[in-house]
Amino acid sequence: MCAHRLLNDVKGNDALLGFSQASFLKYARERCYELLPNRRYIDGVATLVHSTLRSARKLGVNIRDIELGQWLLFQSEAESEKRGNLNIRLLSVNKAEVLVLNYDGASKRIDIGLKTPKGYVELLKVLIERAGKYEVGYPARVMVRGYNFRPGNMHLYCGLQVMVPYSLYLDVMRRYSEPRGNLIGGVDVNVNRLNLAIVDRYGRLRDVKTFWFREVTARGFKGVVAWTKIHQAIHELLNYAYHHGVSAISLENPRTIGYLRYYWVRNGDRGSRNYNYRVSIFRSRTIEVISYKAPLYAMRTIYVNPKGTTNSQQHDEVMRKYGLDRHTASAYLIALRGINKQRK
Repeated sequence: MCAHRLLNDVKGNDALLGFSQASFLKYARERCYELLPNRRYIDGVATLVHSTLRSARKLGVNIRDIELGQWLLFQSEAESEKRGNLNIRLLSVNKAEVLVLNYDGASKRIDIGLKTPKGYVELLKVLIERAGKYEVGYPARVMVRGYNFRPGNMHLYCGLQVMVPYSLYLDVMRRYSEPRGNLIGGVDVNVNRLNLAIVDRYGRLRDVKTFWFREVTARGFKGVVAWTKIHQAIHELLNYAYHHGVSAISLENPRTIGYLRYYWVRNGDRGSRNYNYRVSIFRSRTIEVISYKAPLYAMRTIYVNPKGTTNSQQHDEVMRKYGLDRHTASAYLIALRGINKQRK
């Protein structure tokens, strides 16, 4: 209800489009408190609506054409760095407590059971411990993925998402503290594979390898499972690079790809119905995942300009010289640019 009210206000008042996030949050608190008497939940709704409006303006989308999808969500910002989360509180790796409100504004707290992925159990344990000592806070949200009605009750199937401070993530999840060599690995990201090219500081090609996740492009393959497969491939790539002496990973700059994405979407330059996702959004997100996981393997991240790494004369020459496919050749050029940027 709050999201609908805020979006309708924006459609009827162009001045709201120029509001900063802080100003928009202040406005939302005044407009929505009668509907939702909880400042942290209002801030969560306002943050989502404001970020959507900013994206629409970047893409040149008419704000009046935007509609809300059929979703239910509870999102709560951390009250402060030293108070955990007062609305969505982690009690253990198996249980959380969520503040809910009815239409009259009356509130109560309910317990929800959690199924924490095995790889994140230790991280959540440390987060809960430090939050209990008032050392760290964590924004969190509950996404309602499905629901059904039984006599007298509504039952929900939910997913709990928690934002963990990156420094804490590295402290708990780090696998290696020092690199084994000083080579550079260039990575080319595609919709069904990751191509790695390893070079030394003189630009000599030392090794290449491809990490596949073909099944994720199959029709009907679930998104959550697909990203699990992709994360596995990313860890395999980083582990392989570490044990082959790589100390830095060179990647295409996701910000530059983001600008290209806006151009592609705005100009309708797409080869199929899901082109925007498969080529641009997927690519940017995968690069970002590689960049924040690289320090777990004691590797730095170097961002380079993606222009000319494919479909260029230099790209064709590399393919002929080393007998590489076009994706591995792109990875090699990305690695070379990483060397040049490191020297500068």
